[in-house]
Amino acid sequence: IIMEEKKSAFGPSVMSGIYLGIALIVFSLITFLLDVDMESPIKYISYVILAIGLYWAIITFRDKHSGGFIDYKGAFGAGFYTGLFASFLLGIFTFIYVQYIDTGLVQEILIKAEEGMLESNPNMSDEQIDQALSMTEMFTSPIMMGVWGFVGNLFVSTILSLIIAIFAKRENKEIA
Repeated sequence: IIMEEKKSAFGPSVMSGIYLGIALIVFSLITFLLDVDMESPIKYISYVILAIGLYWAIITFRDKHSGGFIDYKGAFGAGFYTGLFASFLLGIFTFIYVQYIDTGLVQEILIKAEEGMLESNPNMSDEQIDQALSMTEMFTSPIMMGVWGFVGNLFVSTILSLIIAIFAKRENKEIA
């Protein structure tokens, strides 16, 4: 019985994650330059880019670092680590973007939050609105938006990796 040598996906996933992170950042910058609205369905294209990037990273790891074969766990690992590095880059970019590039974004979010509150509950007092907005403001600082960007992207990339690994795995039937 031949034992299969397991290679860690961590190292090879660094570069894949960097490439994917850069692709997602470029897409974000394009949507900013084209002044795409925050609620626009065009923003969902980033999920397609993420899914394609994760699939590419997994099959690249499988074919170049794992001898053309990979089990589900290895495929998921390659996708997860790629998503981790891409999410980290995106989190840093989000912080820089909100802090230095689109400095009015936080204020825009707060205005939309206030409009949403008044629309859903027109009887809210000024004190209730101020309290809700101060809570919203805590979670929309540039640092928190960077953290939420990282966490949100990592969550989505983990779910996508779990799904993509099903299709990208290729187990070696000769090894018992």
